[in-house]
Amino acid sequence: MGLWNALKTQVKDNYNKQAEELAQKATRKKEMDDQGIPYCPKCLSTSLSANKKGFGVGKALVGGALTGGVGLLAGAIGKNKMELYCMKCGNKFRP
Repeated sequence: MGLWNALKTQVKDNYNKQAEELAQKATRKKEMDDQGIPYCPKCLSTSLSANKKGFGVGKALVGGALTGGVGLLAGAIGKNKMELYCMKCGNKFRP
């Protein structure tokens, strides 16, 4: 019975620890939302890098091969979209 009680206590402690971590993350996320601070949705890091997508050569080649000269414009699709990159976990996402 002693081993069973020890196991139950360990499981309960792990559950409480995870619940506390989730509550802390939710609190931190709400604070950053209220202050307007951008953060990574995966790890909540504020260490981000912003990149603007450019002309896609691969898209242009495929579009050109499929539809001719007009398909070359496919390389310009999405060229003005911003993409954020998390420096901590490597997650890529749009603002």
